[in-house]
Amino acid sequence: MSIKKKLGLGVATAALGLSLIGGGTYAAFNDTATVNNHFASGTLDLAVKGGKNKPVNFDLSNMKPGDSVERIFKLKNVGTIAIKDVLMNVRAEEFDNGDNGSTMEDYLKQFKIKVFKVDQDPEGYTYGRESILESKDVTLYDLYTGDLDGKVKEAYLKGNRINLAPVGSNHTNQGLVSESNNSVKIEIAFKNDKKKKENGEYEQNQFMNNSIDFFFDLEATQWDGIKIDKDDANGEINNGKQVQDSRLPRDNTSGSGKIKNPVTD
Repeated sequence: MSIKKKLGLGVATAALGLSLIGGGTYAAFNDTATVNNHFASGTLDLAVKGGKNKPVNFDLSNMKPGDSVERIFKLKNVGTIAIKDVLMNVRAEEFDNGDNGSTMEDYLKQFKIKVFKVDQDPEGYTYGRESILESKDVTLYDLYTGDLDGKVKEAYLKGNRINLAPVGSNHTNQGLVSESNNSVKIEIAFKNDKKKKENGEYEQNQFMNNSIDFFFDLEATQWDGIKIDKDDANGEINNGKQVQDSRLPRDNTSGSGKIKNPVTD
């Protein structure tokens, strides 16, 4: 055999060896797996409702000193996420003094908050309405300015706003849980001041033919986020029931992965 043939055979053999080695790196068997994940956000939804055929708003005209009006309305959590607080503040707009020289501030001071009560009725348990007032001399002007220290009980205050779904006191420590109600009762009276000026006219005459629009702005807030530990089973984060301490024990025995509420479960 010539040298050329020997060299050629050697190259072919080397190439074949490389081919066999390369082909040996591929396995005949394999397997695949997928981790299925799903995230869905809940709904934070607060509804304000009155009783059957009963008004919710204060929409009155032709009032005179000594008149009062009462309203009862319910705050209902119609969402899927637990509501921690329902914060209220008062706005006032469109003041008209009827060309009598009064100011909006003085007019708002004429309306005394005689009754302001809140209760909570989660899952059919009624705790009874509790007055949130600390003072007997709270006016619509105080609600408007947010100057409520010493006038509204501290448990019902968050900053300068009234909290209509507080924890503790005569309420649960759950805030406003899903499908539960808070009942709010407010009575506002037009003060009847008998003071007169030197000319014999009543001082309140300046408030005749006055008008104003005022609004109860309500803000529902969520609880703090909850950490789901690595050992927790898959399932729904049960924000329908949540307590002030968001670091709750989990119910791992059912396999549902739902948060267990130590108060009600």
